[in-house]
Amino acid sequence: MRRIRVLRRLLKKMRDAKKIDKHIYHSLYMLAKGNQFKNKRVLLETIHEMKSEKVKEKALAEQASARKARAKHRVDRRTVKEAKKAADSAVAVES
Repeated sequence: MRRIRVLRRLLKKMRDAKKIDKHIYHSLYMLAKGNQFKNKRVLLETIHEMKSEKVKEKALAEQASARKARAKHRVDRRTVKEAKKAADSAVAVES
């Protein structure tokens, strides 16, 4: 019982200090309730792993959105170029 209280207290402190969000808090609280963590150190390691994983996912999402924006810009530029080329060829045919 003492271990569970220690883990729950740590989770509450970290949530209140905004070091973990409510989603991570809830999942870790349930894991602690299910006797997943042997001690406080193991819980802290898991918190750091989850936070680093979240940062990696955010970075990958930003890279993907940047890649999509570049591709869209490239396609837009190409359509403008093709439209201009078609207009020039139409003017040349009329002359």
